[in-house]
Amino acid sequence: MNTPQQSGESSIPILTLFVTGNAPRSERARSNLSRMLARFGRADIRPYEIDLLEQPDQGISHSVFATPSLLKTSATGEVSVLYGDLSEAERLHHFLADLAPEA
Repeated sequence: MNTPQQSGESSIPILTLFVTGNAPRSERARSNLSRMLARFGRADIRPYEIDLLEQPDQGISHSVFATPSLLKTSATGEVSVLYGDLSEAERLHHFLADLAPEA
């Protein structure tokens, strides 16, 4: 999933999903995030994925202390984080609400 999600100047936040391999919670987080992006009609957004088993230094660099974790970085550099397997749909919906297409 390491496909860049934006080009040029865009207000679409960058999503980075931190996982630990194919652990069950990481797999659920991938699935839940994908489902929510589809619900928003945002198949165009491809989150970056960082596997901390392969790149443990990235956890330190991004101050991630648990996986799975979803980081959202705005165009202004503001970072928000949501920890867990993203199974609380209402919480995930609220976290990603700024990705909803303009009506």
